[in-house]
Amino acid sequence: MEYLKMEDEIKYCSKRYELQRNIEDKFLEEGYFYIELSAFEDLNKFTSLYKKAKKDSLVKLLREGSEVLILRPDNTTSIIKNFIPRWQEDISLKLFYNSTVFRNNPNSNISEIRQLGVEYLGGNILAVDKEVIGMTLDVLNRFNNDFILELSNTKYISGLLEEIDIQDSQKQKLKDFIYYKNKYELLEYIKKLNIPKDICHCLFNILDFQGEILEVIDMAENYYTNNIMDEALAELRILGDFIEKENYSKYVHFDLSMIMELDYYDGVIFKGYYPNSFEEIICGGRYDSFTEEFGQRVPAVGFSLNLDELTKVYLEKDGE
Repeated sequence: MEYLKMEDEIKYCSKRYELQRNIEDKFLEEGYFYIELSAFEDLNKFTSLYKKAKKDSLVKLLREGSEVLILRPDNTTSIIKNFIPRWQEDISLKLFYNSTVFRNNPNSNISEIRQLGVEYLGGNILAVDKEVIGMTLDVLNRFNNDFILELSNTKYISGLLEEIDIQDSQKQKLKDFIYYKNKYELLEYIKKLNIPKDICHCLFNILDFQGEILEVIDMAENYYTNNIMDEALAELRILGDFIEKENYSKYVHFDLSMIMELDYYDGVIFKGYYPNSFEEIICGGRYDSFTEEFGQRVPAVGFSLNLDELTKVYLEKDGE
């Protein structure tokens, strides 16, 4: 961010630091431990884990010997590659970080995105999901009681797509249309595929499966489901009950067509927004299967918060 006046820069940095301290205090109160992350990742290892990673967005560095490194584009990978290879059974870790990720922009500038985030490794899956969702709602509510949290479970779409006998590239194309909420292209593409009629009807209507939790479940149960999809709905119902008990129901929007840009999630997923901001403030979810890439499967869930976007929204709200 660029500033015309020195006092504007000082005001912005002071407010960002104040918000950072407030959130870090919340993490510490909840029993999370601070960790520091490596600034570098190996390009080949990173892209092998993130098949959908846009290579043009990665900030590359050439080391002696032609080894290509990248400046950290994602914090979760740094944490998982550090702790999972040394994981011990029957333990849990509650970690938080204050870090920066780096992205190349189309205009060749490098974006530095300051993030605060948590990762909860181990523990009872549903109990931990409740804790992390509850903390997400509490953090959003601290700075503006007019917000929305979009919530879903990736098992619903993955369970549906598992029933379709088509190539992986075709499944990815379906997911892309769903991700961009492109209903017309989705419908036209489905017509070209050999998909059973009951699954077709579900895909035709999946972009409408959103709203209050009981309404969403009722809609989904009127169409095709299987065991994996039923598991997703059951987990969302439990989270919906928890959210209602915490008096946050009016802030939560359930959307079964929700897909994340980073495609390593395999359970609950969520994004948090404030009014007048087109960027998500918080995003996160469960990624147990991703930990297998580093040697063993460990329950894992977390979120990252865009500190710069939060600061900008907070200052605009207060008219500063």
